[in-house]
Amino acid sequence: MPYALFSNAVKVSKAFPTKSEVWQHAADSGLVIEVGSREEDPPRRILDMGYAIHECAPDQTDTSKAPGMSEHEIAQPIAACSVNPPSAAAAS
Repeated sequence: MPYALFSNAVKVSKAFPTKSEVWQHAADSGLVIEVGSREEDPPRRILDMGYAIHECAPDQTDTSKAPGMSEHEIAQPIAACSVNPPSAAAAS
């Protein structure tokens, strides 16, 4: 069963295969706090206030598109490029 990060019961991350991957995502996002009481070794890692890790349904994948970009998606950035037209001197 996949797991995800939730904030106030709302799913806020993609689904990950394991809890440890969600913990890593939370740590990378700055949502993990290390706390310790006096000489506790090692400090405990907890999620920031309001966040929790729960089991969830797998994410839906869009299978309607083949991998890669369509010709239209490739043409858009190319068309947006401004190219300097050749000067009159270069044309002669």
